[in-house]
Amino acid sequence: MTPVATPVALSASSWDAALEETLSGGSRAQPHSTAPVAVAAGTHGAVHSVHGRVVNLRVGDGLIALAHESLDDAPWTVRLHAADWSALSGARVGDDVRITRDALSLSGGALVRVLLAPDGARSLTPDAGVPVGLPAALAVLDGVPSPAASTPFGALAADALSVGIRRLTRTARALLDGEPDAAEATTTAALRLLGLGEGLTPSGDDVLSGLAFVAAHPGFGLTALRHPLRLVAESAEQRTTLLSAVTLSAALEGRARARLHDLVGAIIAGDERAIHRAAAHTAEIGHTSGHDLLTGIRLGVVLALDIPRPSPFTEGDHR
Repeated sequence: MTPVATPVALSASSWDAALEETLSGGSRAQPHSTAPVAVAAGTHGAVHSVHGRVVNLRVGDGLIALAHESLDDAPWTVRLHAADWSALSGARVGDDVRITRDALSLSGGALVRVLLAPDGARSLTPDAGVPVGLPAALAVLDGVPSPAASTPFGALAADALSVGIRRLTRTARALLDGEPDAAEATTTAALRLLGLGEGLTPSGDDVLSGLAFVAAHPGFGLTALRHPLRLVAESAEQRTTLLSAVTLSAALEGRARARLHDLVGAIIAGDERAIHRAAAHTAEIGHTSGHDLLTGIRLGVVLALDIPRPSPFTEGDHR
């Protein structure tokens, strides 16, 4: 009888706490979301894609990422210690994945069982509070240099992206001003950005995810944008990459990579140094993804600055 190899057991460096309910068949999943659905123990999936520092697992209608610990915490992500990363070197697209409440097991090109220890859980929830650092954030974001397009197609897409962002800005302002039919126009404008550009997460998708992430923080006053953007997210998997669809869906719930949480948290606190640090850190994502996410966040900041806010001084305060 041929012996059966025992998978290498690895302990996760950290993992998204939301996976606990997902992997135990809990109720966290949204019925019309592209985020990973709740699954029963013993469910099988498959390796979706393999990259230098990320192995994506297809589970139900979504993705769970196994990531090198040099990357930050992110939705539906399990980070592995750098010393253990080589254990995934044999992972191949289509390899079987078995899901249990406390582990993810790969069998095929790699025999690996990733253990989800409770003390590694990280919560990614939106910060509360009214942002006091909007002007400072706008100044910082305006100073982030734009990366050059890497291909002729990328250059053409950049021109179309600029036009699309201006259109989305107009319709979003109209929606926030309460104009009739502005919600439908905003959905249409956002759909024109979906799938626009190159890469695993095209530029237009990243812009929408950045804006959605800001809109999910109630203190910015942009919650009216969530419904039209949610309609876009519902059709995203048919129009763009699965990774983009999952990222946009998570952003609408105020969930993103940790560095985006750092940036928006700094804007809420009005900490200009922290805004600089987090913006620079975000810009490092991919070739253009970080810049495109910052473009979407900047759009959210611009729209939030247009919203009248009460004076910080109470009536009768003559300071």
